[in-house]
Amino acid sequence: MAGMMIIGGTRGLGGTIAGEFARAGHQVALADEGAAPDGVYPYVAIDLADPEAPACAVAQALTHLPTLDALVIAASAMESAPIERWTGAMWDRAAAINLRLPFLAVQAALPALRQSANASITLLSSTATLRGQPFTHGYQATKAGVAGLVRSLAAELGPDGIRVNAVLPGWLDTPLTDAYWTTRENAADERAQIEARIPLRRHGSAQEAAALVCFLASPAASYLTGAILPVDGGDTAV
Repeated sequence: MAGMMIIGGTRGLGGTIAGEFARAGHQVALADEGAAPDGVYPYVAIDLADPEAPACAVAQALTHLPTLDALVIAASAMESAPIERWTGAMWDRAAAINLRLPFLAVQAALPALRQSANASITLLSSTATLRGQPFTHGYQATKAGVAGLVRSLAAELGPDGIRVNAVLPGWLDTPLTDAYWTTRENAADERAQIEARIPLRRHGSAQEAAALVCFLASPAASYLTGAILPVDGGDTAV
């Protein structure tokens, strides 16, 4: 049994990852905004954009977990607007949640992770790292920054035996994607065009991406670090 912490773990992909970890017999602690999800896991309510929140969340999670073996950052902020309507506040929120939060969470979790025999960090990024998309400028820029953060962390923490990887979900049926589609006037047509270019010709499920995250946290991935791994039906391969 391993100890797993997920930040951004109450909805969508984060919640699915938590469920998969629990079904595998691991102990899970969550931190996110809003109310606790049905009281199933130890939960810390935080403001994801607060720079003090990651250290607070990690400290509280460690009061529930016997060890910390895997840290997963699934929190994400995506807003969509033409560039003329973007504001500094929108940009700052994307930077705070998509890029600063993972860095500060890793920093806070390091002492506990260094005690683990199978320590891993997985950052949830996006295929926006690899291809352009209009309107989501802050999201695109900060998610691309996650790839650089993963590489620098993998290089520095590898000698400690801590593996650091990024998972890049493509078009998945999750609340984050649903929120994007609500901003589009011709959502059905645009979705059909996107699925026509994806080799597997469909959106993926949260379960399909969660399976990769669970693998990265397992001993089976013991020689895998610094990887930037799309799970996107082949969208970025063609």
